[in-house]
Amino acid sequence: MPRTTNPTRLYLDVDGAINADEPPFSSVKSTRVQIDYGGGMMSRLPLTWAPEVVDQLDALRTEFALELVWLSTWNEMHASMTRLAPALGGLFGGRAIMDADAVSMDRGRGWWKAQSIILDQEASPAPFVWIDDEAVMAHGSLVAEATAGTPSLRLTTVYEHGIERLHLAQMRSFLEGLPIESVVAP
Repeated sequence: MPRTTNPTRLYLDVDGAINADEPPFSSVKSTRVQIDYGGGMMSRLPLTWAPEVVDQLDALRTEFALELVWLSTWNEMHASMTRLAPALGGLFGGRAIMDADAVSMDRGRGWWKAQSIILDQEASPAPFVWIDDEAVMAHGSLVAEATAGTPSLRLTTVYEHGIERLHLAQMRSFLEGLPIESVVAP
């Protein structure tokens, strides 16, 4: 892999990763997040999460200078950054990718996420972690092939549990194993 000054990226899904039905942690919080679509249209989405997961992801972001890239349907109306992060009390900042034109029913759920990662990596290659409950399993091999030579960790979560301690440990191990120039912020 060519040397890069680009920070390692964390491509992060919401539902089934952060937002889970039964996170396996002793402390779990729940709320509803209101998203306004304009014209009097809005929705209130349920959100259940483990604060420990949010805290650990933020700690890894700080320690390893990770760039957070939201890769979720929550990115509609920028809700991942404007509504979700404040409700979680963490995971602020980053950027959001949601390409509605890339959604393809004939390629399966989550195809747009794989396509978005491939395009993002083509534009600016960097080591990455991708966490998703469906798309990694369905399209991870396509992303691996398209980004061959770029260190990556693809983690599939179980929708009901979301990110677990094992996933956090796998992330840490992967990040600690990267060459130092891959984890230093530009």
